Amino acid sequence: MDSPNRGDGPFVAYWRRALGLPGELDRIAAEAAVQRLAVWLGWSLARLPVEEAVPEDTSEAAEAAFRRLSLARQAATINNLKARGLRILPIKGYGSARLYDPPWKRILGDLDLLVRPAEVQALVQELGAMGFQAVPSTQGALGVTSDVSFHPMVSSDGLVSVDIHTALDAFPLSSALGTDAVFDAADTACSGLASHHAAIAALSNLAKERFGPYSVRHLLDLGRLALQETVDWPLVDRIVDAAGLGPARATALGALLRIGVPAERLPAGIDPAFRPAIRLSRALGHLHLVEPSRWTKACRELAWCYAPGTIVRLWWFRIAGLLRPRSGMPPGADTVGPERQT
Repeated sequence: MDSPNRGDGPFVAYWRRALGLPGELDRIAAEAAVQRLAVWLGWSLARLPVEEAVPEDTSEAAEAAFRRLSLARQAATINNLKARGLRILPIKGYGSARLYDPPWKRILGDLDLLVRPAEVQALVQELGAMGFQAVPSTQGALGVTSDVSFHPMVSSDGLVSVDIHTALDAFPLSSALGTDAVFDAADTACSGLASHHAAIAALSNLAKERFGPYSVRHLLDLGRLALQETVDWPLVDRIVDAAGLGPARATALGALLRIGVPAERLPAGIDPAFRPAIRLSRALGHLHLVEPSRWTKACRELAWCYAPGTIVRLWWFRIAGLLRPRSGMPPGADTVGPERQT
């Protein structure tokens, strides 16, 4: 059996460093990694593990300034909403930024906010009063199928785009983990997810993106979380099993083990020889990251992401969404925004 500590490929050391683990990488390999990963991670995050070896690119200064501004504006938006009495919980990129130093390097795009379903319209109204307006986004072949998220609401200057969610992630996780449980486990100020829920969110997003290149940031979040915080892995596993995310767990954690995350920071029984985990670690180690085709996505759903029963439920859910399309518009969004202010 391959050694889980050896990994595969000449760029394993890059990923070790990206997680905060020691790793030796020569300057040529470091530069190659940054050049090839910048398209997926952005220059700032791609260069973070090898800053001492790779000089700043001319385009990075502008990107870094925008990321710092984005983090500041997102934080101001959250603080303003909380001051207005909204109970919200930042998730995804903003929620994971605490795991990076400096945090702004993790900020890539939208501000994702979790809110209880009964409070969605109140959030929409407050965002509207702050000058935000719903902007329909491009939809895939299956149209608007999410049961727990909406088209973004964008600030009048376009700098902050808020994605509203009524569950930690879409089906099948939404069927296994209620929003109240996520809020109840968060810290008292509702400023961050509990570590076990952050781990589950990363696994669900990896599965949803079929471990494509844009999902790498979620794998980094998961690995950094495992190394920096205490995760209740038995609780993670109970929810993972209920959601049918067992293959995604085995793929992601097996790959992290192969890259070098110590076994004691992961749940017991992770198999580094799980074939999708081997393939993922090799893709990372050789920087062979390409957007998967539809056929590859379908194959990964079966082998890398979901339990068989969940696949059936997932496709039934998608078909039901086509038969009864969802608009994707946040409730009440048609009555708010700059164009409707008097």
